[in-house]
Amino acid sequence: MKHKTLDEWRELIFQQQSSGLSIVDFCKKHRLATSSFYKFRGRLQQPDNPPRFVKASKSAIDATIQPSVSVRLGGVSLSFSTPCEPVWLASFVKALQS
Repeated sequence: MKHKTLDEWRELIFQQQSSGLSIVDFCKKHRLATSSFYKFRGRLQQPDNPPRFVKASKSAIDATIQPSVSVRLGGVSLSFSTPCEPVWLASFVKALQS
């Protein structure tokens, strides 16, 4: 069975409303599950239905975030402009404290 897109469901809902058939009869005629029909009708009737996930690309992230680490220990502050390994950084801070 092929999954229907939201546009296909939108068209089916429009067809049902125009057909004069009840939802149950329309679904039987088109071999649709009534539960799916109601689910997608509800989903499509919700205003401002934002997507749950937004596709992100690495280039968009790199362009906006400049990786850096700053360590402040007492009156001393060190900044690293490139990412460093967490294990190395933990060892470095531990060495500064001793």
